[in-house]
Amino acid sequence: MSAELSNDFKETVRAQTDIVSLIGETVRLNSVRGGREFTALCPFHDDHNPSMRVYPGQQTFRCWVCNMGGDCFTFVMESEHVEFREALEILAQRANVPIPARSGRPAGSSGPDKSKLLEALLWAQGLFHEALRNDAAAEPARRYLAERGFTPETIAEFRLGFHPDDWSWIVNRAQGRFSPQELTAAGLTKERDEGPGHFDYFVNRVMFPIHNERGQPVGFGGRVLPGDDGSFGKYFNSNENPVFHKSRLVYALNHARDAIKTTETAVVVEGYTDCMTAHQAGLKNVVATLGTALTEMQVTTIKRFARKVVLVYDGDQAGVDASERAVSRFLAQDVDLRILTLPAGQDPADYLGQHGPESLQALIDKAPQAFDFAFDVFRRRFGIETIDSRQRIMNEVVELLATVPRLSENVRQNLLLQRTSERLGIAEDVVRQQYQQARRGSARQTSTRQSATGDGIVRRIDRAEFPEAAARILKGRPTRDDRLECELLQCLVVALSWTKVVRREIGTGDFTNPCLRNVAQACFDVDEGGAETLAFTQLLSALDADEPAKQLAVWLNELATTKNIEDTLRQQAEANDATNTDDCPLLLRRSIDELKWRREEQSHKRMALELSEQCEGARSLDAETETLLRQFSDFHQKRATKKATG
Repeated sequence: MSAELSNDFKETVRAQTDIVSLIGETVRLNSVRGGREFTALCPFHDDHNPSMRVYPGQQTFRCWVCNMGGDCFTFVMESEHVEFREALEILAQRANVPIPARSGRPAGSSGPDKSKLLEALLWAQGLFHEALRNDAAAEPARRYLAERGFTPETIAEFRLGFHPDDWSWIVNRAQGRFSPQELTAAGLTKERDEGPGHFDYFVNRVMFPIHNERGQPVGFGGRVLPGDDGSFGKYFNSNENPVFHKSRLVYALNHARDAIKTTETAVVVEGYTDCMTAHQAGLKNVVATLGTALTEMQVTTIKRFARKVVLVYDGDQAGVDASERAVSRFLAQDVDLRILTLPAGQDPADYLGQHGPESLQALIDKAPQAFDFAFDVFRRRFGIETIDSRQRIMNEVVELLATVPRLSENVRQNLLLQRTSERLGIAEDVVRQQYQQARRGSARQTSTRQSATGDGIVRRIDRAEFPEAAARILKGRPTRDDRLECELLQCLVVALSWTKVVRREIGTGDFTNPCLRNVAQACFDVDEGGAETLAFTQLLSALDADEPAKQLAVWLNELATTKNIEDTLRQQAEANDATNTDDCPLLLRRSIDELKWRREEQSHKRMALELSEQCEGARSLDAETETLLRQFSDFHQKRATKKATG
């Protein structure tokens, strides 16, 4: 951690951050064990069964499949792809903890400072909103929004704004506050193609801020005013940048998240204004895409909060086409996907204006499942009364299923094939045979496309590879030495008060695994701190600069909790008090003795090597060699005794 920010500041941020609330902003949490744990779909891998556990008592999390785990700082670092410093600042802003002033960027950092970009975007949002409210030049924008039926409350809730018809409006106001490079990195300006300088990216447009799940503005959508030049597009969004990822973001999710959790349903519309109209009408679980087709990453984001996702498409031909494409792209997603197409020629705002929110909600409630929607499209196209029409429907359905990504790896494949058989009255084995033929044809087409464009695989690299010393433990492949060291550390991470006892006999040099050695050193450092009470959060704090060791500490803590090691140590310590035996609990004593014995074994091996070297060619033994021989003999007697007693 940079020396510019003190440990006191870091611990204040940690204390002000509830990990359940933090992670709950990104994924939908379910309480188990009376609230002592929470489960969720892990956001760090393609999770179909909740494999992440959140532990409020320790303020930690861990996924038992991909092995990602840690504390609040780890979660932000991994989910936002930032370093510790930026994660600390993000959490400080979230907790309203003032960030101490600093000079310059952290040493060794490269690229734009994401916290600075977020600061610039928040500043710009305020400027745009103030201009919409008070600037005389914004009167056409205010009139447009009023004609669309938006109230001042909705405009304020969504922080709508306006950029005047001035190509240097942002550039001039940012002088002395943000550099031209920071403004461009944030997507607010662009560098001139000819000559020096920069110009504003959004000009003379109504501004729709786009927020991340924490409510921070990360980009904007700009709409041209009616009657103005729309040659660059009626709408356009911020360019991709370090904080704005269009394929992953969902418009208004920060506003809709609580309602989605409550209803377990997310309603997805195609436009900003449709989404805002729905919220104004009281349908608070509505979100929108960013002017493009719904992406898999957006579905993955949404399904963390909802079991049911209803895609609402306009009733024109483009909406029908988009709904059919959505079926093939998302049918294998582990979510109850429904598709609703509105009556011909209407979008959600039109429908709400004519029929009201209750009528739209009734359509949403009755929206067909994605597969049934697709089946009905084919049925209307071909009919179902004749043998030929049923065969044509079967061909269309199996061709559709063959194009669904990863369906063959999903239990839904069998359910969908059974459903097809039932609805068509065709034997299931016939449907399966046709499906397998369609899959082989689809695979050949995919192979041809990939051979022309590369391997066709998108590889996401979230973080640096873990050191092998940590990875083999987290993946369930520990060595014998790893197991011995883990057994001792399991005792310490849940009962740090025993560290002093351990340190009398064990040092960090007794740990052969470098990552476990770092965990042990952190335990010793916390003990040396002299605090009256020792908590697991202090250990995490000591490991903030060492993510692999921190994740091992979380893993050790959860494993020890599962085994009730803390209770076992306490009960054994109480028994010792009653009998005045060794003050060390038996479980911990065994672990200490195992490491000490391993130390003796390693010493014995060195001793044997020295004896071999000294005795080679010698006719008589000196005093030092005789001492080594006696030690060698003593060790063998001890080893024999140990084997005999188990």
